[in-house]
Amino acid sequence: MKSLQLKHPTRVETLSAFIWSRYVAATKDCTVNKLYMVIHAVNLRPRFSPPLPQHSFGNLFRVAMTSPLRISNGGEEECDGVVIGEVREAISKIDNEYVKQLQGQGDEHLGLMKKAADSFKRGDMVAVLSFSSYCRFPLYENDFGWGKPAWVGSPALTYKNLVLFMDTKEGDGIEAYVSLEERVMVKFECDSELLSYVSPDGRVLLSCGN
Repeated sequence: MKSLQLKHPTRVETLSAFIWSRYVAATKDCTVNKLYMVIHAVNLRPRFSPPLPQHSFGNLFRVAMTSPLRISNGGEEECDGVVIGEVREAISKIDNEYVKQLQGQGDEHLGLMKKAADSFKRGDMVAVLSFSSYCRFPLYENDFGWGKPAWVGSPALTYKNLVLFMDTKEGDGIEAYVSLEERVMVKFECDSELLSYVSPDGRVLLSCGN
């Protein structure tokens, strides 16, 4: 694995990389010739020119897709760099110029889909882990007439291989909602390295997706 020096990784970047590493540990023995892909949802609102208001309604996002790991038939792992660095680079490419191209033709998104399809044609087993972050959204400032919420959470995630991040009320931590296939979750939730970082008051919440 190549080493990549990064300055000041964010909380979301760091936690994403850690959960991804434990996901790999829970799945890498399931099959060979596997391509791992990491997907992050990216908010497009500040990337328009002029930027759209943060409270603009709708699914104004695109995904940043990276393939930081491949497990070959021989069982060897080939990694093109630390996952944080690759994700940061992929997200940085979704900029104002990307939005302009997207408004014009949308070929970027189709290109990502073609990339995944090509992997299937090569006989790869593609393992995808998706991340979405609500961190820094003012969820605890909402008041519908009953006062501000004591706790904001997420219902059970209905999609497998999905991780959702939300700030704690105090703002000093992150709650991670993790949805995996049941057979993978059995290994993931027993991972000793993961459990060593889980807060006893449930900062990491796990559920099995369909």
